[in-house]
Amino acid sequence: MYAWRYVGAHRPPERHELEIPRPGPGEVLVRVRAAGVCHSDLHVLEGIAPFPTPMTLGHEGAGVVEELGEGVTGLERGGLVALYGPNACGECRFCRAGDENLCTAGRALGLGVDGAYAEYVRCPARSAIPVPDGVSPAAAAVATDAVLTPYHALRSVAGLRAGEIAVIIGLGGLGMNAVSVARLLGAYVIAADIVPEKLERAREQGADETLDTRDTAAVEALTARLPDLVADFVGIEPTVAMAQQIVRPGGRVALVGLGAVSGPLLTFRYGAQQIAVLGSFWGTSQELREVLALIAQGRLSPPVTTEPLEHLPAVLDRLKRGAVEGRIALTP
Repeated sequence: MYAWRYVGAHRPPERHELEIPRPGPGEVLVRVRAAGVCHSDLHVLEGIAPFPTPMTLGHEGAGVVEELGEGVTGLERGGLVALYGPNACGECRFCRAGDENLCTAGRALGLGVDGAYAEYVRCPARSAIPVPDGVSPAAAAVATDAVLTPYHALRSVAGLRAGEIAVIIGLGGLGMNAVSVARLLGAYVIAADIVPEKLERAREQGADETLDTRDTAAVEALTARLPDLVADFVGIEPTVAMAQQIVRPGGRVALVGLGAVSGPLLTFRYGAQQIAVLGSFWGTSQELREVLALIAQGRLSPPVTTEPLEHLPAVLDRLKRGAVEGRIALTP
């Protein structure tokens, strides 16, 4: 089989020919049908942290079960599964508490162990989540992060409620799905970005209003609207600052984007105006099951297009230039 491998910081991914892996006890071999391309892949290639080398990239994946390892039950050969990216161990204190996304022992697919930019991927059976009928492999793949992450952030971490005003900053793959999730939860949604085409797409996804964040007067006017929740899906200094500035007293800021490792902290507002600043990371396997069910029911419809897996370098280049709307899923 062939796979796209991370071979070191500041180097492009390389296409390697590999042996098809064999599943061990408690593992499954999955024939990849779709793998979503995420901005986090660029962070890996830029060397924001040490990652194993060589390593097959791709943390958003879906495919059919090809082979079952010893002792695996509850899965069938030929069944479509979504790959739970955090690849949690299932045994640590976080996993036992249901917080698998915070697992300190598991190694994430495509970020710590071989991922889904390949024809086959091996993973623990507990990381292979059955996909309901009516969900395409491409939708299932992007559900594992591009939908799961905003679902976890808005519903579980920030507790977004019906009737609240939610501002979504950054309309990339995650932010665009966040608009749909916020609408599903009954919020009044204001989608913010600097790209007119993305703002138009957000309206198509159900945003009640859109905001070009280059319009400083409009941003200042938004402060008077007293947003209950501001969710930043970019994570660079200007967006982190904006999120803290426009949220209402007593409101919540959810920091989801990983665009920078630091940002401004407006500590006066935290104390004097009782602002809650909440970090959010990925989501749990149970939430992934919920997301897949919502897609099957037609209540969520993640925007996704497909391209051949061999196009990965070109897709990453487009992503780096900001020329990708929604999510692209690669198909071997």
